[in-house]
Amino acid sequence: MKKLLTLSAALLLLASCQLEQEPLGTSLYSDVKSVNKIVLGQMSISKMATINDLKLDEAKGAKQIMGALGDFAKVGTRKAAYSYNTYLRAYISFNDFAPEDLQVDEVGKTITVTLPAIQTEFQGRDMELKEEHYRVSGLRSDIDPAERAKVKEVMNTSLKKEVEEKPVFKEKLIAKATEKANAYFTSLLARDGYTVIVKFKNS
Repeated sequence: MKKLLTLSAALLLLASCQLEQEPLGTSLYSDVKSVNKIVLGQMSISKMATINDLKLDEAKGAKQIMGALGDFAKVGTRKAAYSYNTYLRAYISFNDFAPEDLQVDEVGKTITVTLPAIQTEFQGRDMELKEEHYRVSGLRSDIDPAERAKVKEVMNTSLKKEVEEKPVFKEKLIAKATEKANAYFTSLLARDGYTVIVKFKNS
């Protein structure tokens, strides 16, 4: 009976050791993959625009000239200024993160993770216009919702074009995001005796 108990204990100990011997790389890969998507930083970008009457010397074509003449004949002033803020954020998506992107060197005691490239995106399109100035006097008509919606669309398009044409915005944000990613994944993967090396694809 005593021998049987000893054998049972040995089998349990063996099973326990087998469970604990899951490859380190497999465990760490699961930890990183479970992050799914991580936002590493964002910056606010602003744009200003005004709504006012078209001046006669700026009018082009018969329709604009007639409109400018009509505005000139009306009593009063009509002018408004709006600001539009949106956010550009940097993130990493782990949809394509594969097991081979994480390597454990048990001899050299290093853990090397090759992260997907940092990407950027605008956060939504429903940011509100902020009215900075509004003056409509005399017989002039109020600035209506359709005009505000139009200027918002123009500002949104202009802002995105400016960001695409001036890489300084993305470069600054990605540089900060890279620092945060290095710190975060070094901490996540840290193990006693191992050095963590963080790399990025397409860099």
